[in-house]
Amino acid sequence: MSKLAIAAAALLVAALLALPSVVGSVTEARVRERVAAIDASPTATAEIKSFERGWFRSTARIELRFVSDNVAQLPDFAANFGPGAALPVAIDFAHGPIAVLDGVHFGWSKMVARADAAAPGITELQQALGVPYLFEFRGRSGYLGRLSFDADSPAFELPLDEALLTFSGATLAGTFARSHLDADARIAAVELKSATDTFAVRGVVVTADNELRYVMPGRASLSVETVTAGDAANPTFEAANLSIDSNVTLDAAEELLEMRVNYNVDSVRVAANRFTGAALGLTVRNVDVATVEAYRAAALEAAAAGADEASLLASLGPHLERALKAGPSLTLDPLRFRYDDEPFDGRFEITTNVARLPPAGTLDVTNPLQILGLVNADADVRLSKLLAADLATLAARLQLGADESIPADQLEYMAEAQSGLMLTMLVGQGVLTEEGDGYRTSLQFRDGTVTLNGNPLPFGL
Repeated sequence: MSKLAIAAAALLVAALLALPSVVGSVTEARVRERVAAIDASPTATAEIKSFERGWFRSTARIELRFVSDNVAQLPDFAANFGPGAALPVAIDFAHGPIAVLDGVHFGWSKMVARADAAAPGITELQQALGVPYLFEFRGRSGYLGRLSFDADSPAFELPLDEALLTFSGATLAGTFARSHLDADARIAAVELKSATDTFAVRGVVVTADNELRYVMPGRASLSVETVTAGDAANPTFEAANLSIDSNVTLDAAEELLEMRVNYNVDSVRVAANRFTGAALGLTVRNVDVATVEAYRAAALEAAAAGADEASLLASLGPHLERALKAGPSLTLDPLRFRYDDEPFDGRFEITTNVARLPPAGTLDVTNPLQILGLVNADADVRLSKLLAADLATLAARLQLGADESIPADQLEYMAEAQSGLMLTMLVGQGVLTEEGDGYRTSLQFRDGTVTLNGNPLPFGL
């Protein structure tokens, strides 16, 4: 072997031995950047308690603290986890280009994060739950910078006073690269059961395919197979196949946002009342991204300074003018459900009347009449006559129910009689129009003028 080849091989070996130390230094810098970003957020604080960096391995200990006061209280053995309490996290890193940590990984680094068992309360909580760890997050960074990850939280049973909380466990998997997150999380079941009642949620799936920016362009979804509450044998509330799907897109200049959210549920039963085939589609178009970001920054600043709502609105005046010039709109379509198999179908749309915008600098955001004058609206509703009768009877029953001297059977008779009169009056006044076995009403608001079923009303703006 030539001296040149020996020298090249020696340099390669030296480089491979030196790389883990370089990667460890880069890893520490990235961790400190991400912790600083979390600490700057309004919902949590984060602090690196220690970072021990070795040649091939490093360990970080981070303390997370959630700001919200709505953290649920845990039993006595977990007194350290009340509102505002810290979550200590220990993260083990292995440095590449060949990372060895719970197996071999060919990439820049590999990591495993768990609740820090050395911190007060963690070991006691794990023992009470009967789990080896509260959660485990495993990440692998490739040579091109892509992070692949998976995580899980083990199943457990936890007695709470006279009830039992059963958790099936949760899983998470996905990738993160160049601010793009593609992930899904799953929970098979969560159940809180007492001697008389049960609350259970089953088949929870969450997906995300988004850019991690404030407006979060991309797709996300949440689905739940069933939710039940009440007596286990005869629940008072049941819902099946709930889903929420959202899609956020930006225009080519990334200045305007469009968001579409679909809500669906196959069936909902509350006591004897049953709804089926419910769907709601919410579409928001031409939303000025700069205004959304300005509102977020102003709201955070106002909250920190204790400013009132009037001051917040005044600071947003110029941003709101620009946002209205883009012509934002909101549409609810479809809006439909069946109640006791009787259909309801509606559509609502609110658009901006850009032609009525006042001269620049004269918009008064505290004047509701001026803001209302910039809005056009359309509403169209159809429902079956049987459903209309049921709703009218319900309205009459609620009105008459204030008089406790009326017997129940007489109350029902009076409510049904009044509902018939009410519907006859609404049809006679042109508020409802008859279409076969159903009713329809259509309302338009244009340039300050209100039109009901094609007939202008004698008032406006």
